[in-house]
Amino acid sequence: MTNRAVKAISWAVAYGTIAFLVSYLLGGEPGWVYFIGSLIAGFIVYGVLRPIVQNKRRKKQQRAGERI
Repeated sequence: MTNRAVKAISWAVAYGTIAFLVSYLLGGEPGWVYFIGSLIAGFIVYGVLRPIVQNKRRKKQQRAGERI
């Protein structure tokens, strides 16, 4: 659990940093609200949604292996 939390935080920071740089390059002046929103979105995507999708995929592969 701790490993997943550390990875989720690191991915959130990376996601927010990339969003900040892209908004700076395209728009000229990045907004901090956008940066913080991207941090939250990165954490939700990697910390919450990714494990759910991985579990579903793993269960589907196990069921497919049982049928063969």
